[in-house]
This record gives sequence, C-alpha cells and structure tokens, in this order.
Amino acid sequence: MRRSIWLFLWILVVAACGPAPSAPAPTGTGESPSPPPAAAPTRAAPSPAPTSPPAAAPTSPSGVQPPTPQPTPGLPPMGDRRDEGAAPAAGAALAPLDVAAQAAALRPEFRSDLDRAAEWNRYTIRAAIDTDARTLAGRLQLEYTNHDRVTLDRVYFHLYPNLKDLAGRLDIRAAAVDGQPVPLAFESARSLLRIDLPAALPPGAAAVIALDFATRAPENASRDFYGAFNKENGILSLASALPIAAIVRGGVWDIAPIDTKGDLVNSETALYDVTLSAPADWTLITTGVAVESRRDGGQQTVRFVSGPQRDFMISAAQYRLASSDVDGIRVNSWYRPGSEAGGQAALQAAAAALRAFNKRYGPYPLRELDVVEIDARTFLGVEYPGLIMIEHRLYGQPDALAVTVAHEVGHQWWYSQVGNDVQTEAWLDEALASYSQVVYREETAGPEAAERELDGFRQRYAAIVAAGADAPVAQRTADFSNRSYFVLVYGKAVLFVQALRERIGEAAFDRFLHDYYAQHRYGIATGADLLASANAACGCRVDDLYDAWINKAVPVQVP
Repeated sequence: MRRSIWLFLWILVVAACGPAPSAPAPTGTGESPSPPPAAAPTRAAPSPAPTSPPAAAPTSPSGVQPPTPQPTPGLPPMGDRRDEGAAPAAGAALAPLDVAAQAAALRPEFRSDLDRAAEWNRYTIRAAIDTDARTLAGRLQLEYTNHDRVTLDRVYFHLYPNLKDLAGRLDIRAAAVDGQPVPLAFESARSLLRIDLPAALPPGAAAVIALDFATRAPENASRDFYGAFNKENGILSLASALPIAAIVRGGVWDIAPIDTKGDLVNSETALYDVTLSAPADWTLITTGVAVESRRDGGQQTVRFVSGPQRDFMISAAQYRLASSDVDGIRVNSWYRPGSEAGGQAALQAAAAALRAFNKRYGPYPLRELDVVEIDARTFLGVEYPGLIMIEHRLYGQPDALAVTVAHEVGHQWWYSQVGNDVQTEAWLDEALASYSQVVYREETAGPEAAERELDGFRQRYAAIVAAGADAPVAQRTADFSNRSYFVLVYGKAVLFVQALRERIGEAAFDRFLHDYYAQHRYGIATGADLLASANAACGCRVDDLYDAWINKAVPVQVP
C-alpha cells in the first residue's frame, strides 16, 4: 500500500489504541522484507478484542526448517547495470521442475490439484543470499507455456525492485531462450524486461527462459519505503525480489504503469522450486515448505517447493519461532527477541482465523502458513502466498494485532488462491479480506463483536458520504485519490458484502463464499465472476445491488 494511506490508518489505530510502544533495540544483523506493496489495510479503529480465540498449543523451536542438499553456484558481486542490447548467455540449464515434488507443499487431500500442473508455468531458482550485502543473486529458469490464444513473439518480466517505491534494484546479467543467448531490453525505467523470442511461440507451445539475476534490498528503510523489501532489526525481507512473468491476454501484456497506492503484483498461479544458500546462523522463511537441506561450515543450502502459488516470498531472519497445527496446517509465528507475548498472540490469531476461514470459505490447501514480524512504518500488514508480514508496533496492541492478522490470513483465500487484477479491480480481494475481519470476530467472539467491526466500516463510509465525496468502487487504482481509495475499497466495498449477505440470506451467502472460492481457486476472477456466483448461490438476481454499490455513487441503504 501507498504509505500515505497506511500512515492515515496508523494514526487512527494509534488514536484508538493509545501510543505505540517504542521499538526495541535491533538484534543480530538488522533486516527487512522486499516485495511490492501488496498490503491490505485493516479497519481504522479496531473494535474491542474478541473473547479469547481458540489457542493452539505453541511450541518454540528455533533454527531452519528441514533444508536441502543442492549446492548453489557461486555468483560474482553485483556489477554495473547493463544497457539494452546483447548479453552473455545465462549459465548451464537447470533440471526441469519436478511436479511430483510439489506435493510436499500441499495437504494430502489436495495433492490431486497437481493434475492441473499443465495450466501453470514453472520456475526453478538457484540463488545465494548475502545477508551483509542484502543481496539475492542466482539463476532463474522459467518453463513457459503460451496459454494465450495468439502467437507470442516476446515475453515480459516485471522487475519490481526497480520501482522507486521499493528503493532497491534488480539487475539481469544474462538471458537465454532454449539455450540460445538473447539480448536484454528494458522498459519503464527498468521495471520491465522484454525478452524477444528467437522463434515465435504458438498457443500451447513452450520455451525455457533462463535469467541470471542479482537483487539488492535497502537497509533501515521502513520509515520512507516499503518495509517488506528491506533489511532491518534482524530480518532481510525480499518480497518480489525475483523476476516474474507478466500476464498476457489476447496478445495484450499487463505492463501498464503501476500505481503504488495499492498492491503492485498481478501474477498467475505457478509452481516454484527454489534452492537458496545463506549463512547458517540465519533462518530462511519463505513461501512453501523446505524439503531438503544441508550445512557446510558456516553456510546452509535449503530447497523449498511452493505448491500452486502466485509468487514466491523469501526472507532470512535471526528470529524466534512459535508454532501450532490447525486442520493439518502448520502455523508458524516468527518474532524478534523481546516480542514473545506478541509472537504468541499473532500465532493464536492466525490459528483462529484459519479455523474460521476453513469453515466459512472452504479449506486452505497448503501445509504451512507463516506470520512474520517486521518494521513497516508505512503499513500495518501485507500478504504474500503462504506468508504474511505484520508491523512490529502492533505486537504491543493485542486487539489491533489480531484483526490485522485476520485480514492478512483472509488474503490467503482472496488474492492468493482466488486472484484478481489489483490495479483495475482492487476492491475484489480487499473487500473480502476486510470482510474476513467481520467473519473472524463472528467466529471467535460472536455476533456483537462482528457488529462492532462492521460499525468501523459504516463510520468510514459515512464520513465520505457526508463530505459529498462518494464515488464508484469500480475504478482503476490510478483513478482514486489516496483517501478515496482507502475509504471506498476498504469501506464501501466491504459494506456491499454485508448488503449482499442481508439480501440473499445466510444459507445462500455461505454457498456464495464456498462456490466463488471453489470455482476460481488458482485462477483470476473479475467482478462479473463474483456477481455470477452470488446470483447462482441465491437463484435470484442481485445485479441492482451490485450496480448501486460498486458501479455507481447513488444513495444506498447501509446494512
């Protein structure tokens, strides 16, 4: 999220909860995350804490998750950026991704999802992390299939660290397609890499694209930049540190300029096999699960598999860990020394949210979910596939921490499993993730707590209506002002979900949530898809309700 929105939200949270505690002194080597602002704001003034959520029995191991025996080749230090033009070939090809190995990331009852593997591109990464230099450098191999209906002559990659808001850099040193060296061409201030294919790629055809890359994150940058791509207070967070293939539909690439007041990353479900080397005294915390590891002196090498995921988040930390199991899902709460109480509270909130959403939306298919404490002065929380990051100051505010964790866990359904275009229809995932706060309150503390949560959204929307600034929710992110984005996407759109619930009734509303999730899991949904699911669930038409709340700015009955 854009920091102005998050600062506005933070001021409201502090006003409601009292002054934030001062941050403890850094421990170890300070670090912080690095992805695109896929953050999701929680309600402006969190309502009173729910009754104690079902606490999962915490454990407190430390160190690395099960690692992997596969050395990562040494890579030269980051050099000057290359200009467009010819580049040396990427190094020796990596082995093709082993689809069967991806089963380790999935709960047993969902391993048949891999029968759909032909629908997904496949990333194999071998890279080294230098925690002192704040770098991730290595080789990415993408087994890319043209799933579009037209022949392609190029493939674009997003290089998110080169966006100004991330204050980092991602250099591409070499590229090859099917083993043939190809030139590098950069666009949009080097936030896009264009690979011109040596031979046209018809629909259904595949090519292997190899990139040698090096990414560097900033340090102690959370006050002014995106805290999820940063090194600070014992964690190096490397969100969106990897090149990621752009989406193409009908030959049109999703490469429009990115508006950073909301989430940055539009991406398709893919499979990731990632082997990382790093100093042995840092714990690797990533999307997916570790399947192999080895230590060699002061270095460790760990292999991770993702299962079907939209992105792959990487971080390294000198942290403590509390864990529990929920419905066959391992929940990990990673926190810095001194945040023990907050770390346990985050674990309990995540466990309670998982139970609630498994029941209300449909089961989470993956074996692991990580909650990570970071410094993120410009936002409160942010979601990545299988991993959420929460601002450190909330660890001293139990109620605000719980509802923020619930919101970001909700995004594991609405964004991670069911995707949407975050630049043109940001309200789709944000409305449902924000409504997850209501569901969380309802499941853990009862109807009155849910009503108090809804009151926050009502007050938020009422303020903009009173100011004469109501507007349609269905706008591109770039067309909103900072304040209108926050109030409409995280206020008005949330109340639409409640209005829908009241219109169609409890049984149909539950069918709607389950069906929308089941029908669009691993895909990219649109507002029209959501409307179709609602109509089908109730056997009625709610187009008028949708039109009034989402497409227009007209008087509505606030639920």
